[in-house]
Amino acid sequence: MSLPSVPQTRWESLLGQRSFGLVLLGLVAVVYTLAYLHHPLLPRMNPLLERDGWWTWFDQFTYWLAAAELTQFKLTVEHYYYPLGYPLLGAVGWKLTPTHPFFWANLVSVVATAWVVWRLWRLWLNRVACLVLGVVFVSLHASLLSLTSVVPWNTIPTQFTLLAGIWVLLTMTGGRGVGWLAGLAAVTYLLRPGDAVCFAPLLVWSVLRLETWRERITWGVKGIGLIAAAVVAIGLVNLTIFGSWSSRYEQVSMEAVGFFSFPVAMKWFGLLVDGGAFYGEEGTALLFRYPWLLLAVPGMAWWVKQGGTNACVGLLTVAMSWGIYGSYNDFVPSGLFRYSLIHYLTWCFPLLFGLAVAGLWRGWRERRVQIVLVGLGLLALFITGLQLEERRLPVEVSSGVVHSIPSGRPLWVKFPGEPLTRVGGLQLDGRGLQESRDYHIPYVPADLRLLLGSPAQGTQLVLSGSEATPQVGDFVWGWDWEPARWWPRREYH
Repeated sequence: MSLPSVPQTRWESLLGQRSFGLVLLGLVAVVYTLAYLHHPLLPRMNPLLERDGWWTWFDQFTYWLAAAELTQFKLTVEHYYYPLGYPLLGAVGWKLTPTHPFFWANLVSVVATAWVVWRLWRLWLNRVACLVLGVVFVSLHASLLSLTSVVPWNTIPTQFTLLAGIWVLLTMTGGRGVGWLAGLAAVTYLLRPGDAVCFAPLLVWSVLRLETWRERITWGVKGIGLIAAAVVAIGLVNLTIFGSWSSRYEQVSMEAVGFFSFPVAMKWFGLLVDGGAFYGEEGTALLFRYPWLLLAVPGMAWWVKQGGTNACVGLLTVAMSWGIYGSYNDFVPSGLFRYSLIHYLTWCFPLLFGLAVAGLWRGWRERRVQIVLVGLGLLALFITGLQLEERRLPVEVSSGVVHSIPSGRPLWVKFPGEPLTRVGGLQLDGRGLQESRDYHIPYVPADLRLLLGSPAQGTQLVLSGSEATPQVGDFVWGWDWEPARWWPRREYH
């Protein structure tokens, strides 16, 4: 028996009722709870006695240990590693569910994110389209959401704050908007300082668009003061625990891991187009795993025409986020799904997905959108043939030794017949090498090979006790359209 047809205006009226909105948010909460309880990595025993599920992961168990200490109103150098905000949220839920202290904060964050995503989509689409779009988005990204929004990550609440920041920029003007953005930035700093940086374009533009210089100065000072209060508070905690204004996590991120050690073009090619060059990864390239990302480009062009500077600033926020994490030395195709690093980027997926649909649905008749679509077709043809090819360099080598390290980057070195586990035996001019900052290795079965970063400058690279004759080379750009290489044999979830 088929359902009787109902005019769209009636559905629009129904979806516009507050009670129906509450029902939808309640449904999101129910779906999230079921996804949580049936997650294959759900811990089912006390992690203090026997670590289980995602508590076997370093990040998650470190969150748990810090939250456990905070419930006793203490914090020690042994367990305070990641930013303090997320463990604080876990401490709030500890008394209810000590094995799952982050469930409650995550539930609230996911429901709040669903609310703000709906509000963003409603700026471009009617309510019926938004409802359909939400169902489609969740259906297409179920495994991704399970990985990034169910497993405890401190990016779960920041996905709400970042999206809420863009929504505030688009819907609130005057000092009220500046105040909300500064508050969201301060909360984000407590959770992830790097993500708080992405509020910079939102805050700057929200201040500049105020009507008078007096308002700009007044609200600019208020906003800076609110954010500074969060920075100083965390700095004082760090000073008390570590004796420095920065935490261990910040020190490791900046010094031991670092940024920009590897060529940016090669890195983004591996992340977006082909992770097979050096890393040997299949099925991780974002443009082929989520092809709708390309369709978000004409949506951006349509949005910029509709929203003007506000839209440009919103897109700049997304670009800053991707730029920060893309330049981080540890963010590589090998870790994108193997170690769930994709959770750094996915906060903006609902925004871009909505733009992809809205731009095509509402803007396909516009010339600028049509031009972008044609350009994307040509670009897609080009990138499906683009590839990085290894080139052997004439470098002096002997058993286990590279006698002269070229200065150019990227630079790969192979030790045929040696296992990857021997990487710890490498020395450059007598010093050990730091993974991520100095080199990358692939995480697929292979002989020992490494990609040297810019800090790994020296003369002689030695693998102690090795009889292998090293090979040294770099990568050059090539083009060869081979459709078969875009059908991956492995998937990582």
